[in-house]
Amino acid sequence: MDFLRAQNKTKLLFEKLVEPNYVLNSYYADGLINKISQCTDPDILFMCRGPLISDLVAESLNYIDNVHNTVKVFLIRVLAHVSQKELHFAKIFPKQGERIRAGFEEVCSPKVNPSIRVAYMEVALSIVKHNSGMSWLLQSGVWKEILNLSNEKSTVFVERQICKFMAEFLWKLNDLDDVANVRLITGILLQGISKHDLINVQSLTDEQEDEICESMRPSLDILLAVASKDNRIQTASHLMSILIKEYKINSYLYVATERIRRDDTTLSIVKLLFWLTLAKLFLAKPLVPGAQYLHEDFLEVAAANFNMIQNFVQRRSATLILDYCAACCIIWNSIWKVEDPEMVCDNPERQIKMRNQTLIVFIVPILVFVTYRKTSTVLHKERVSDYIDRILEQSCEHTARAAYAMRDLTSESDTMSIILHSVKKLVNLKEHFNDAQANFVFQALFHLLQEYNPIDVYGEFKSEEIFEETEEKNLVMTYVMDSVLALVTHRNIHWHESLEIVCLYNVVYNILQRPNLSCKFVVVSLKVIGLTVKKFLQPNLSLLMESKPGSAIDELGKLIYMKMQDRNWEIRDTALELLLVCTEISYIKFPSFQKQILENNLINLSATVAFNDYEAYVQVSALKCVALASRVNAFWEQLTAEYPDMLERLLTILRDNHEGIVRKEACNVLCDLYQNLKLTPTFKQTLYEHMVSATLTDFHWEVQISALRFWKIVYQSLLNGQGMLDGNFPPVTFSRESRKIVTLNESEIHKRLLKTLDELAAIGCLTVFVTLLSDDTEVEIMDATLTTSLELYEILNKYKVPESLVPREGDVTSVEELLCHIKQEKEIIDDTVNMDVGQNQENVIEDILNADDVNLLANIYERHMSLQSEKKETNLKPKVKLVKFASPYLFTTFIKNTDFKQIIDEKRIWNDGIRSYASLLDDVLGLYEDNREANSLDCY
Repeated sequence: MDFLRAQNKTKLLFEKLVEPNYVLNSYYADGLINKISQCTDPDILFMCRGPLISDLVAESLNYIDNVHNTVKVFLIRVLAHVSQKELHFAKIFPKQGERIRAGFEEVCSPKVNPSIRVAYMEVALSIVKHNSGMSWLLQSGVWKEILNLSNEKSTVFVERQICKFMAEFLWKLNDLDDVANVRLITGILLQGISKHDLINVQSLTDEQEDEICESMRPSLDILLAVASKDNRIQTASHLMSILIKEYKINSYLYVATERIRRDDTTLSIVKLLFWLTLAKLFLAKPLVPGAQYLHEDFLEVAAANFNMIQNFVQRRSATLILDYCAACCIIWNSIWKVEDPEMVCDNPERQIKMRNQTLIVFIVPILVFVTYRKTSTVLHKERVSDYIDRILEQSCEHTARAAYAMRDLTSESDTMSIILHSVKKLVNLKEHFNDAQANFVFQALFHLLQEYNPIDVYGEFKSEEIFEETEEKNLVMTYVMDSVLALVTHRNIHWHESLEIVCLYNVVYNILQRPNLSCKFVVVSLKVIGLTVKKFLQPNLSLLMESKPGSAIDELGKLIYMKMQDRNWEIRDTALELLLVCTEISYIKFPSFQKQILENNLINLSATVAFNDYEAYVQVSALKCVALASRVNAFWEQLTAEYPDMLERLLTILRDNHEGIVRKEACNVLCDLYQNLKLTPTFKQTLYEHMVSATLTDFHWEVQISALRFWKIVYQSLLNGQGMLDGNFPPVTFSRESRKIVTLNESEIHKRLLKTLDELAAIGCLTVFVTLLSDDTEVEIMDATLTTSLELYEILNKYKVPESLVPREGDVTSVEELLCHIKQEKEIIDDTVNMDVGQNQENVIEDILNADDVNLLANIYERHMSLQSEKKETNLKPKVKLVKFASPYLFTTFIKNTDFKQIIDEKRIWNDGIRSYASLLDDVLGLYEDNREANSLDCY
């Protein structure tokens, strides 16, 4: 019945669409298109299986010339999605094929709306996927209109769609063995390149060159899309054979590289040449499982690369060399994602990886930056020289010559701008490296970082010349540090390949002592330090920390202390993340870190930041440090000595902080404190009351989920106190009450579980579960509550506790009655406290404006924190009060007799229904209806 209702609404929709002057709202148009394209809605699936949708589309196309552009775009996009199925295509196109073909002719007009062009390109990309669509494209000649559209000025998105279509179209013709049409279309494509007589031209004016480049650009873009499509060039194909052997496209392109001087066009040409050179190799020897390649197979590839680089050297264009090498790295790694063939040279002991040849040339500017300065020590020069020797061992003769040419060009040109371009491209290249290449690049970047290090390899300060900063140099080092972070994070950098990783911490630490570093550089550097401490610092080095005071690792605490008080919140947040790492590993792996954390008062400072920082993300990071501090007695004792009201402050954050993420983290901290500390009974009772309030009333669902985790910890703790281990009771346990060994038989277990249930009822835990399982709860919260409460119920049911429970006199007997006994507490606002805080903040801002030294700013920040940390009278009453509590009988009966999974499924269905296809239809059909009785401001 619902399907028929959706069908009728769809008919009404299409009737409404073709009404004169009807305008379709873009929000609803996109929503309907998404529903139709995803085909997950049952109503859509039902309609797409039958003839209705194709009939409606075919009929609506009769009116397409008279409807508004919004409707026209929508109808064409629906046509695109429907036509993906060959059956619907066969019903629509015989009736409306001429009209659709006329639409494709229309899109070449310069006045056509870009959205209509995009919609028609969606149609072309849909029908090219099946044979019937291919047949229609060939018979109607629509592919010619699309090819002509590539010569018109259009948006970048449309140009990409055209390239994608032509690549799909040509490879589909190739798979159908339609050699004649492949030859015809590629011939037309190549006319954009071959029609210009570049051989006999002696010189070109700028205007002539621009005209030629604009004429060649569409063909180059399409051919690049064809060559790079899904690694199709790896096998022998008619398409590549026609391009390379019959039309000899490589010859045209080589001539073009000699004549064309524009960098963008030249780069497109050489990228296409690299693809086609590899395709020529695969025509002779396809890349199939078991294929083996010899050194001779790659001679043409290596020679072509060398010739290209030499051509660019003669042009004095180092940036083109870098762009070309970066493109070659990406192309090669897309074909050989993991392993690639080895080039066996004359010396059998040398195994040359083709994968690394262009990468070697690419990192030459980085090595130029390292070697061209005169301040480097002899030892540093020796290390760099050893690295260069290792590079040359991995390069063939062509690569070595190209690398030397690139070195000379970089030194003789604008060195810093070339190096900056290199490290910028490296940021994009980092995702295309394998582990071996990542180690290879990391070593070069490390030597560059060592050059930026104000302390030399002997531990002495370098000359003052190194502090002469330029904007380009600072940018270079920022990109370098970003690349180092990415490589260390996502690739397996290990000391077997890159011994420099062991020294990375010291180098980065020393660099952070430089003045005037940018915020981003400091943030990335602190993240690198955190990773090196976590991943590359061996536990046996902890002994060295104690024995070498003044070393970089021994100064880590001071570094964190200063950066936690930085003016930039991003730096404070990253410093807290680093402190979190140090605190975590100091618990077991590196106990010596505890001394630094204590001496620099870092946990106390993190607590001050948590209570007073204006940035919520910084508060969250600081609270995480406080939570971890509860694991180490020394940290917690130092913290509570300064903040004896620490627990009350956390409750205040949980109750009153305006940011949900901060309240959530405060809840997580209280969970950890409950597990790690021995809390007083009085505070436990206060904590229970506030957790009841947070679970029931917080408007941020993540806070409620965290509070539910607290209640799970509570009942697990109580059960463990009764002797349970890993969800089961052992045969015997020690009784704290009688101080004797007690046998846990059935009656004893039953008694202990009843005692636990009574405690859970008394503190409000069972009330929370019952309340959140009521119908008014959001589905995510109800689902989490059900999971948590079912774990408890299954334990009780395992030992047959629910069967023995009976209602007691005065107990709440229904959920409705329980909900009536949850009372809201009145808020009390103290204006004087807020006024004092505001005055303090104004004074702090005034002090900061008058300060001119970094240390003064740090002192002012610390003083501001202490002002904010002064004791204030805080109302610790929870926001709700439980007048009556859910009894064990109500809880177990409610869980047992209610099918919560069905309720949750119904809620999810209802939620999905709000965003369903039928709901969208209701909105569209009712959106512009004239209903005088409805208030225009009404919503759901």
